[in-house]
Amino acid sequence: MKIKQLEEEPDVGEGEEPSLTHRDDDASSDVWEDIKDPLSSSERGPPSAASSLRSNPSRRRRPFVADTSRRARPIQPTRNKKVKEPIVEQEQLNEALAAGAKCTMYYVRDVIGTAIRLLRRPLSWILFLYLLGLLFSRLSNTLRNAFSPLCILPGMSSTALCRPMDYPDGHSNARWADFPQMMNVQSSTFEQLLDESAGGSALSLEVKKAELATVDLATAVRYSDLKCHDILADSLSAFVQNAKRTARGLTRLNSKVGGAVDDIMAINGYALRTIQDTQANAPSPYSLRALIPIRFGPGTQEVILEVFTDAMETLSRTIARLIVEAEVSLIHLNELQESLHTIHEIVSREDASITAAQSDLLAELWTRLGGNRRALRGMDDRLSLLKDLGSYRQKALAHVVAALQTLHSMSEDMEDLRERVAAPEIVGGRIPLDVHIGSIQSGLERLREGRIKAKEREEKTVRRVLGIGSD
Repeated sequence: MKIKQLEEEPDVGEGEEPSLTHRDDDASSDVWEDIKDPLSSSERGPPSAASSLRSNPSRRRRPFVADTSRRARPIQPTRNKKVKEPIVEQEQLNEALAAGAKCTMYYVRDVIGTAIRLLRRPLSWILFLYLLGLLFSRLSNTLRNAFSPLCILPGMSSTALCRPMDYPDGHSNARWADFPQMMNVQSSTFEQLLDESAGGSALSLEVKKAELATVDLATAVRYSDLKCHDILADSLSAFVQNAKRTARGLTRLNSKVGGAVDDIMAINGYALRTIQDTQANAPSPYSLRALIPIRFGPGTQEVILEVFTDAMETLSRTIARLIVEAEVSLIHLNELQESLHTIHEIVSREDASITAAQSDLLAELWTRLGGNRRALRGMDDRLSLLKDLGSYRQKALAHVVAALQTLHSMSEDMEDLRERVAAPEIVGGRIPLDVHIGSIQSGLERLREGRIKAKEREEKTVRRVLGIGSD
């Protein structure tokens, strides 16, 4: 049985490649071509459509080949991914940046150079004027001292070299320093004030004790049978107030003296440290700094003059405060004396038999008010205080007057020193730096020793006064 199976070839379009199945069919057709037909040609019948197809190789029967897919997909060619090349390389970028920076630097340098060249003449004038002013400021005192003898000539006194310099208020016009003379004035004056301050403390205590005794006397007079007991009691009360102010004034004066010594010692210590630091930092005369004519900081002599001026001004202010305190104490002592004089007149009019002096007036008045010795029993201490009140006032008055005289003398010495240092310095008379330092050190030692001795004497005096009062 012959199975006829015709399989027509699929049309292959233009541009399409034959599949692998078609190639296998062609190979199998070649195999079929070698197989002989078992039937002879005589036995064959007339050619039919099948034989005609068999005789045509292109129309020949082909075996059936089963395949999962009738048509294989064409293999797509893979495309190679192209790497993008950078537009600008790193080296080119670095070269461009370096060239830009260099051009910018050249441009800025050219602009600055052009500006400096244009400003060369104005800057030269400004620098010239600055150096000229600096030179004149440094040499002004020297030129004034050099041309001061010519100021007596007609027309020269109105020039700037002979015109006195204007200084601000509160500042001295000292031209040179004289610490040795100032230390002598300080030491001699404050040593005397410290010696007298010990007696002033004792006098203030005595006046205070007399004040307390007078309070009891005023109370007894107010309730007595005297005709003018009210007026006399009021006068005694005024006397008590004056005694209180006097005692406080003496105490305050002694305290001011001690505080003034402490202030003077402090300013002298500051001046000593400043001068020593300036000496330590001063350049050697053989160093390079000593050869430079321009000084941007204060020199040694300027520092010495500055601290000398500060010390002199501090001393002047201290003396002025002490003079004011002494004047106040003197006023209080005079008021105390006037109160005693008023009491004496009132008592004299009350009883003509009272002929005691003013110094013993209060004690005599207390005796007359007591009436008998039994009333005076236990009043001996008060009577002795009232009897000695006049002597206490005289001693206190002498103390205050002596302090005032000492302070006025010191003030005059300071004025003389101020005028002397304000005058032009004598050529060759400049005081060496070591002399300033030595004088300040010796002055500090003398003030310190005087302060210690004055405190010891004051303590002894106070103990003595308190011991008398406790008997």
